[in-house]
Amino acid sequence: MIFSVVVFLITGLAIYAGVYFVTPKLIAKGVPKIYAFWTSLWLPVYLLVPVSLLHYRFVEQGALTWEAMQMRYNLYAVSGRHLVWILIAIVLTLVIEESLQPLSRYFARKRWFAPPSYLPAPFNPLKKFTMPPKTFFGVRVKGNYRLLVMFIPLHVLAMMSEELMWRGYILPMQIATFGSYAWLVNGLMWAYLVHACLKWHFIAMLPSMLIVPYVAQSMGSTVAAFYLHAVPNTLLWVILYLGIRGKKTHENDVLKTS
Repeated sequence: MIFSVVVFLITGLAIYAGVYFVTPKLIAKGVPKIYAFWTSLWLPVYLLVPVSLLHYRFVEQGALTWEAMQMRYNLYAVSGRHLVWILIAIVLTLVIEESLQPLSRYFARKRWFAPPSYLPAPFNPLKKFTMPPKTFFGVRVKGNYRLLVMFIPLHVLAMMSEELMWRGYILPMQIATFGSYAWLVNGLMWAYLVHACLKWHFIAMLPSMLIVPYVAQSMGSTVAAFYLHAVPNTLLWVILYLGIRGKKTHENDVLKTS
């Protein structure tokens, strides 16, 4: 239990500091916004996998075999009716979260909940979002296919890292302590510790933060949790793709800030 609290807390503090303090300082020093923000956001997340593996190997004395790790991390595939339930959960999450967006805009106007000023739409609910987008964190989008090619693998890796730690490694530990309510503890810690940086979004994000661990515990599969986490995020890829379609940028403009 102590391990799970420490990892959730440290990760959340690192991300919060990165979003609200490190990123603005890097931007002020001339670091492109896209590098400053996503590095600050994802670096603590990428460290989750080696941390879990080190704890598994040296504290739990776990074997580094596929069979042992598949069992420990619940890396079981899902199929049939489970896929249907995952699809229903994805749609439900998107509908509920979208219906709660007015609350996010309301809290974003409050001083203590306000998002950082550099954060662009659609991440910042106070800024107007236009489709297709012309820029993404200061990078010109039109014709910039390299942006999508670079962003998608890094995004997938971040989501995989989270699920392997939060649902694959820590959730089974919490089940041993909290039993059938472990998903609730896991989801609340994921929402209010790890995602404290999205403080204006603290109500609207809660459904997805709870549904993911609930499905993972109910189905006994971290893979199911990854689907629930990843599929809604592909909407961002679609938005970027729609922005990319059009006049191609010059080769030297790729990943050059505007």
